[in-house]
Amino acid sequence: MTPPTITIVTPVEGASYEQGTPVTASYSCADESSGVPSCDGPVASGSAISTSTIGNFTFTVLAKDAAGNTQTATRHYSVVGASGEVGGGTAATLNLTLGTPAAFSPFIPGIGKDYTTSMTATLTSTAADATLWVADPSATATGRLMNGTFALAAPLQVGATSPNGVSSPMADVGGSAAPTKLLTYAGPLGAEAATLNFKQSIAATEALRTGGYAKTLTFTLSTTTP
Repeated sequence: MTPPTITIVTPVEGASYEQGTPVTASYSCADESSGVPSCDGPVASGSAISTSTIGNFTFTVLAKDAAGNTQTATRHYSVVGASGEVGGGTAATLNLTLGTPAAFSPFIPGIGKDYTTSMTATLTSTAADATLWVADPSATATGRLMNGTFALAAPLQVGATSPNGVSSPMADVGGSAAPTKLLTYAGPLGAEAATLNFKQSIAATEALRTGGYAKTLTFTLSTTTP
């Protein structure tokens, strides 16, 4: 006698189902000669297959026809952990904060000397690269400290250092059309501390005017790869 036939639609052989995903059993049994009084699986066809536990499982259906012939069919499937994503975004940021303005010690007439001073800066960038520049926007005695209408003979020089930056050599402060490069970076910056160093040379024969010498400089943090 020919045993009954079994058709299993779900679960699919070798299928992977995410944990907690609804999966409905679907199968049927048939016998051409005597009918099938029993067609039994782990759950009834049309009922839910449990996917609450991760692991490898088998789903076996047993069919028995009226003549007593039996047949089984098995499908192998697995339950895997549910996949998901977690993430966040970063807004484009390019920020420069300067510390207390730099101040030289008093210039002494009749004594040739290189005066030095420094100030701090904090740089934050989400760009793939960044460059720190400085420029003197004034068209009057560009790059030189001034006291009223009097300007020092030698240009102000500036340089900078920071843990992750590549420093340029100490150089004269340029104008807006030709700013002076201070630091370059090859990646984003998180509150990067930098030190801005200044040098002013004064010759012994240079005449100095009573009062303070100063110049407002513009520092710019820029990028070519936002």
